[in-house]
Amino acid sequence: ISSDAILLYILVMSFRLNDLSPYLSFAKKLTSASEKIIKRSTFHPLKIDFKSDKSPVTKIDMKVEKKLRSMIIEKYPNHGIYGEEYKNKKNNSTFMWVIDPIDGTKSFINGNTNFGTLISLCIDNSPVIGIINCPGIKKTWIGIKDNGAFCNGKKINKTKNNSPLSKLYFSTSGMTAFKSNIKNKKYNALTKKTKYATFGGDCVQYGLLAEKRIPLVVESFLKPYDYIPLVNIVEESGGIISDWKGNSLGFKSNGDVVASISKKAHQQFLKI
Repeated sequence: ISSDAILLYILVMSFRLNDLSPYLSFAKKLTSASEKIIKRSTFHPLKIDFKSDKSPVTKIDMKVEKKLRSMIIEKYPNHGIYGEEYKNKKNNSTFMWVIDPIDGTKSFINGNTNFGTLISLCIDNSPVIGIINCPGIKKTWIGIKDNGAFCNGKKINKTKNNSPLSKLYFSTSGMTAFKSNIKNKKYNALTKKTKYATFGGDCVQYGLLAEKRIPLVVESFLKPYDYIPLVNIVEESGGIISDWKGNSLGFKSNGDVVASISKKAHQQFLKI
């Protein structure tokens, strides 16, 4: 019987994830591989292309994802892969690796350090390991379902907060900026109910939320590889993350994401 089958049996029987260590160890190897490629690219000019949705992509994005996919296929040939830059390998596997090679490509292009590689392992479509690796700021956040969240190996205290929106500020990557979009009404209303807003940060925002540096993050137009790796990090640090209606995030979510350190503020946002 395979180790995957044993782990799945444990999950079904007890929902304990203590046997995730081999997968976590492998996920860290993926992180190390992506970081090496990104660091080697730092001093080289970037050739920028644009995808059909007008979002930029570099050869580094492609190189990182290609490397991670090859490592996963070699180690776990029966696992699925869901990534940003290449055709997804689903094969009806219970195990799915989710990859965003560079989340925050625009910041990466600009020489801004607010970017990172996102990696997640899902079992039965539920994330059980999530990693945000940000070589530019030398931080790695890891969330392990039922086993805590960590920043650079140090466990993050799972504290509770019940502050209202009026006491908090929020961060957003500003995806609707300069667009005539109904979602901007929600952002405008939120601006009036909070202290102030900060812009930019992509995946870094969620790592800082886990550390209680940022209390609220609101974004829209995200894809599963943008938000699935964040779930365990936010939840295992005591935060809440959902879509704008309060539903759990999954592969079929609409891309509207809100994360908060405060249950009260989260509920208030959902009612705006």
